[in-house]
Amino acid sequence: MNKLSESCAATRDLARSARAHGALFLAGVASPHEEWMSLVWGPRFDREHALRLLASRPAGAAAALPEVMAAADRFDALAMEAKRRVRRLILRHEQRASMRTV
Repeated sequence: MNKLSESCAATRDLARSARAHGALFLAGVASPHEEWMSLVWGPRFDREHALRLLASRPAGAAAALPEVMAAADRFDALAMEAKRRVRRLILRHEQRASMRTV
């Protein structure tokens, strides 16, 4: 598998993980897209912030911890352009979500 294919596969895995656990992980957060961006804004996934978010969730969210940490590892392994793509996907999702509420 070449680098581009690996990057696309890792990005799809991250998106799948976000869909699977995002609602529980960010339940009750006023601005979930901003939270996602804060997690992936830097060169590495912000694990400390993720742990704070998980700590403030019901007991069920703790079950998501292994998946969140695995997603963090996958994000950290991405090339810089793939990380930018993840951020663009979050922003695009936010735009589409805001268009649905208008």
